[in-house]
Amino acid sequence: MSSSLTRPGIRYALFGLTTVLFILALLLNTLMPGFFTISFINVWIQTFIGVIMLVYYPPSIYFSIKDKATTFDQAGGEVAVGVLITTAWLVCFIMETILASWNFCNDTDSGWYSGAKNCQATAIGLSVLYIINFFIHFGWTTWIIVLVHKSSENRVARKETYKIPTHKLIRGIFTGTKIPEEEAGLYNHRL
Repeated sequence: MSSSLTRPGIRYALFGLTTVLFILALLLNTLMPGFFTISFINVWIQTFIGVIMLVYYPPSIYFSIKDKATTFDQAGGEVAVGVLITTAWLVCFIMETILASWNFCNDTDSGWYSGAKNCQATAIGLSVLYIINFFIHFGWTTWIIVLVHKSSENRVARKETYKIPTHKLIRGIFTGTKIPEEEAGLYNHRL
C-alpha cells in the first residue's frame, strides 16, 4: 500500500486513539479516590484539552473526508493545536507526578489528605497515562512539522506550506510552495 494512502489512516487513528485516551484519563481522574481535594486542577486542564479537541477534531475530520481546503484545517493550525494539547498533558503529568511522589493522599498534615485506599497507585497510573498522551501528541505534532519541512525548499516556502490543508499535506497532494527562481537565494540566510 502506498504511503500517501496510509498517512491519512494514521492521522484518523491518531484522532481516535487520542480521543479514547482523553476520555479514559478524564474518567479515571474524576473517579480517583480523593478527587475533590487532589485532582481538581488536572480536571480543569483536561476540560481545556477536551474543548480544544471538540472544536478541532470533528471539523478537521469532516474537511479531510470531504477534501475541502479551508483556513481552519491548515498544517499550521494542527501544529498549534498539537502544541497546546501537548503542553497541557505535560502540565497534568508534572502535577500528577508531584502528587504521586509526595504521597499527599495519605499524609494527614498535607491538606490534601483523602484517606482513600489506592490513592497513590491511582496517581502513578494517571501519571503514566498522561505521559503516554504527551508522547502521542508530541509525536503527532513533530510528524506534521517534519512533513512541512520536507515539503518546502526554504523558510519562505515553509511559511506557505503551513497554510496547506493538513489532509493534503499528509497525502502529498498540493501545488508546490516554490518561490521564483530570481528570489531563490534571498531567503536562504541563517540567522
